[in-house]
Amino acid sequence: MTGRRRRGFRPRRLDFYIRWSMGNWAEEMTYEFGKDVLSPLFNLRVYRYGYSAGRIPENLSEFEEILEERERLEYGKRPNFLVFEEEFADRSDPALSQLMRKSEDEVAPLVKEALAAIEVEQSMWSAKRARQAGKPLSFTVKEEDLPGLYEWRDRYGKEILVFQVFLDELHGTFLSEVTEKGRKRKDPTTRKDTYFLPVSEETRLADIKDMSIEAKAWFTEEGKLVPFVAFKGGSFDNINREALERLVKRIRT
Repeated sequence: MTGRRRRGFRPRRLDFYIRWSMGNWAEEMTYEFGKDVLSPLFNLRVYRYGYSAGRIPENLSEFEEILEERERLEYGKRPNFLVFEEEFADRSDPALSQLMRKSEDEVAPLVKEALAAIEVEQSMWSAKRARQAGKPLSFTVKEEDLPGLYEWRDRYGKEILVFQVFLDELHGTFLSEVTEKGRKRKDPTTRKDTYFLPVSEETRLADIKDMSIEAKAWFTEEGKLVPFVAFKGGSFDNINREALERLVKRIRT
């Protein structure tokens, strides 16, 4: 277990740090999926587009550095990743590797060449255990995120995929499927209006294995010890090629 004391660090920011670490793990898994699965099977490349630190902060000091960078580099609501044909990516690197660090006007010509975008959503559930217990699981997209995503979609005319990352499975579908076929209700955890679309074997893209959970702890400025967990690592197994082919065919059409 790791722990440090940092004076003046607000408990609310600690909560944000914990959620950020979990969400950043889901983005890391999406990035690895691009390298390990989409590239060798379909000659596709995935690049970071929305702001991401590209790493899971090890402590709150590092997280504060990330927040400062985020304030400098976040250019409105962007999907997390863009998907390109490998042939175009080979010609356009390293410019594509700098998408998240440049303004929209600077990167617009490159973005127009993308096949699609990916918005990443993270879940705290083990999909397999929940399924055995009879609990339904869903894609989740907050209504408050839609205006920015729709604005981006309308500007570029690109499909947006939603990758729902569970602790042991990765699922994928299109944003339009979630909003048109999903049910909108208030999320009991976030208390925000959210679209829910059930996942299924048809949306499962791969199993996730070898993910580890690291115990961490932090002291608040009042001296209270706050334990929490961080996710690390993971690899892909049992690839659902049929589901992937459906998605790839649609974004290439």
